[in-house]
Amino acid sequence: MNNFKQLLVSLGLILLSLLIWLLVMLSGFLDGVEQETLRWRYLARGELSSQAPIVYVDLDAETVSYMGDRPWDRREFGVLLEALLGPGAARVVSVDIILSKFGAGALLDMNRARQGDIFLGQAVETHADRVVLAAAYTGVKSATTDEFALLPLLREGRYDAETAPFPEAPTFPIIKFEVGRLGLANVDESLSEGVVPYFVPGFVELSGPRYSYHLIDGAMRHKEHFMNEPYAHVVDDYVVLTDLDGFVTDKLPMQHEMTLFTLGLETFLAAYGLDENAVQISSDSLTIMREGAVFREIPLVQRQSIEVNWFEGWNRSIENERISMQAVLRQADALADASSAGDQARVAELEAWFERFRGQVVFVGPVDPQLKDISLTPFNREPVPKVGLHANLYRTIEDQAYVTRADLGTSVAIVCLLTMMISLLALRGGASRMFAILLMITYVTVTFVAFALFHCILPLIAPVGSALSAAVVVVLRKLGSEEWQRRRIKTLFGAYVAPKLVDEMVESKQDPKLGGVEAQITALFSDVEGFSSLSEELSPDQLVSLMNEYLGAMTNVFQERSGTLDKYIGDAIVTMFGMPVPVSDHASRACLAAVNMQLCHASLRKKWAESGQWPESVLNMRTRIGLNSGPAVIGNMGSEMRFNYTMMGDSVNLAARCESGAKCYGVYTMATEHTLSSALEEGAELNYRKLDRVVVKGRRQPVEVYELWDPSMSRETTEPCKLAYEAALELYFAAKWEAALAGFEAAQKHEPSQAFAPTTPSLLLQARCRELLESGDPSNWDGAYIMTSK
Repeated sequence: MNNFKQLLVSLGLILLSLLIWLLVMLSGFLDGVEQETLRWRYLARGELSSQAPIVYVDLDAETVSYMGDRPWDRREFGVLLEALLGPGAARVVSVDIILSKFGAGALLDMNRARQGDIFLGQAVETHADRVVLAAAYTGVKSATTDEFALLPLLREGRYDAETAPFPEAPTFPIIKFEVGRLGLANVDESLSEGVVPYFVPGFVELSGPRYSYHLIDGAMRHKEHFMNEPYAHVVDDYVVLTDLDGFVTDKLPMQHEMTLFTLGLETFLAAYGLDENAVQISSDSLTIMREGAVFREIPLVQRQSIEVNWFEGWNRSIENERISMQAVLRQADALADASSAGDQARVAELEAWFERFRGQVVFVGPVDPQLKDISLTPFNREPVPKVGLHANLYRTIEDQAYVTRADLGTSVAIVCLLTMMISLLALRGGASRMFAILLMITYVTVTFVAFALFHCILPLIAPVGSALSAAVVVVLRKLGSEEWQRRRIKTLFGAYVAPKLVDEMVESKQDPKLGGVEAQITALFSDVEGFSSLSEELSPDQLVSLMNEYLGAMTNVFQERSGTLDKYIGDAIVTMFGMPVPVSDHASRACLAAVNMQLCHASLRKKWAESGQWPESVLNMRTRIGLNSGPAVIGNMGSEMRFNYTMMGDSVNLAARCESGAKCYGVYTMATEHTLSSALEEGAELNYRKLDRVVVKGRRQPVEVYELWDPSMSRETTEPCKLAYEAALELYFAAKWEAALAGFEAAQKHEPSQAFAPTTPSLLLQARCRELLESGDPSNWDGAYIMTSK
């Protein structure tokens, strides 16, 4: 598989991983996990300071002990409001307790309950614009409209202003028609995707008679002690409360439009003296107008909900005071007693105590876990009072620290870009993989910094998960491909190339470009002298044993010089240097391998002689070697069913002619001038002599050939021969046949192989000189001898 195909496969795997993660992200499966990562970002950011002047008044265990078990007398809440808004001079009081008809209970004295509701209603009416009471869609069935109070959500299709139910809320006499501010205490559970409430429904619009029915129902319950079986019925465009005697007490319009905002937002409006008319609702924001100008613009999520930016957790407040409700009630009672007694000093002391509430936004809520109005926060792993949710929304609006999230298009773009960048860097390997890790760490850091500094939530799980999985897949595929390539190379070349060279090929990750490629190489051909007669003297088993030992030893020698086995042809060995891994010094490697092969064969002859198991012909066995360097075509040659990694070309043929031509001269290692000069330039130390200038069969151009002597022949032995022979050879090239003949006769005395070779170069050139003397000077003599056989 070439690099382009591998890249296509990797890109396919990256796109597949990307597609899977995008589908998982778009399905909403990751939303809960993303919300958990949001908690990590809150913890990393820490709590924030706010300009909002908030004080908590806690309905805690001490308060429950003070007021007694439920149902509580609503008078206590009226006293609380009067105290906080009277001597306390609070800016606004927000009560996160649903003081509805369902909280009255049967154990409370009804007359006392009515008086408590009246007292609370009077306090609310006195401070109508500075009191916000909680309402909630709890799923409870309404007594008047026979429908369940389910939270109307635009995205779920449960929304129609004319059919939307009225929430569970305080009713008459606590609130009256257009008297009393209500705020929704609901959490948008599905958007929060977990146990930490991050989203609240920003508003619910109502239109029709449900508000009137809600108040009529409260009035009916409140007045049933003096009316004769009161009931509600419609007269013209009004809902009328009457009884069997025709006594009418209340008359409210059938058509009424109102907007209920979430508790934190309604509290903010009350704190600035604004009402629902100051809020403009659009599909993506709530715009609060003040004195004709935009005062706040609150972003909406899915057209209706608001995301709360949690400034702090519970029991971790960095700046807000928290006071028990029972302490406020006791101080209020003490102030009333001091005023009645005329104790001005005590009055001044108590009024000073209430100064802590001046100008403050007071949130009243249950904090006793037994009251079950609890939930987690990003900073608390144990459930804590939920009133903190609405206070943190107030802070969000006050400081305009709105949380924003990357939209779907941006999220998809981030997932795609991060996945492609990291996986492609990982695919490249090396230092690029370190950059991929750094890029991943950088993006994770950016998500935390973006939230801490800009309240911006970037997707984390999908981009990181997609990038990691894609990177792991392509890296594993690449490692698998490299392992497959490693095994393939070892399979292809393990039998031909030295293990060290195979390891170099594997480590360099170089594909040997199979199929035919031109390269500069040195070809080596070797053959056993007189193998045919030798094989006649040995049994088949002896011949196989002998040749296996011989070929194995020769192969080890040339593989030590990074030679590659082309093929065995009986006793002959065909070898190449310079492929499949190109090397620049292939000529010197080949020449050194050739002389070492001769040394190795000499060692084998000595071993065979010492064993006494072999005939004389084996002990005299010698190897002829031919060498030539040049361009050749290297690759898999053959059919699709059977092929061989081999070499082809004129330079290869010339090496073969050198091997066969060595027999004519009685030498055992013959190399061309190009090979020898290249080897010497590459630094090889060789002992050699020039043999002749010949034109081999199949070629037209002459080539000078040389004999290489192995180290067993010392220079003291070969140097006199070299000097005499090459001097005679120059005379021969100059057509001075008589002088050349005398020179070759003198060189014959020094021929190092005359004791075992069938002939010598000096004897061959002597015979050639005599022939030329007899036949006369040939025309166009250039010193090149034309060989007529292979």
